[in-house]
Amino acid sequence: MVKGVIFDMDGTMFDTERLLTVAWDKAAKKMGVFISPELMEACRGKSPEAIGKLLKAEFGEDFDYDRICLFKNNIYHEMIKENGVPVKNGLKELLEFLKEQKIPAAVATSTGRASAEMVLKMAGVYEDLTAFMYGDMLKASKPEPDIFLEAAKKLGQEPKDCVVIEDSISGVLAGKAAGGYVIYIPDIMKVPEEVKEGITAELPELSCVIEWIKEENRR
Repeated sequence: MVKGVIFDMDGTMFDTERLLTVAWDKAAKKMGVFISPELMEACRGKSPEAIGKLLKAEFGEDFDYDRICLFKNNIYHEMIKENGVPVKNGLKELLEFLKEQKIPAAVATSTGRASAEMVLKMAGVYEDLTAFMYGDMLKASKPEPDIFLEAAKKLGQEPKDCVVIEDSISGVLAGKAAGGYVIYIPDIMKVPEEVKEGITAELPELSCVIEWIKEENRR
């Protein structure tokens, strides 16, 4: 039975992975480096610390990661302030359903707290969530399950009774390792079939999670 829902944020709640790709690309140009599509894919779903390690491995230990992050964040925040947060189809309906059913919801995102909270509040969904786990709150990054285990604990539920909703390779792997339900909703990252093996369901959009929960909780 589903007793808690844990959302990834970028690419799952919001259509922001595309914006982040643009922001990273522009920030890299300011730094005089090129982030290849392969490196960008490797960074998706990872914590700020994990991304830093990947970029330093690519560009050298002296690479100024803090500076490129500052550029990237400024560019990204300007984009969403100008155009708003692109909310994924079905998010608000799903959050309303969870509230009606008294099923608590958490966000467990690899994004740092300051940026994530700003986006959640701008999107008008911050108050609909019970618990929050951010990428700078834990040392371990997805695909380790720590962030989902901590989110379940904050919801007051066992991980096995929580559904993790994800869009990335590292997120799906972390969700499976956490031991509960895992729903994969595709975004811009292609998740290989071998990674999806063992997940609970693959659904086209967030609104479909409502019927899935109804069916699961009727059993």
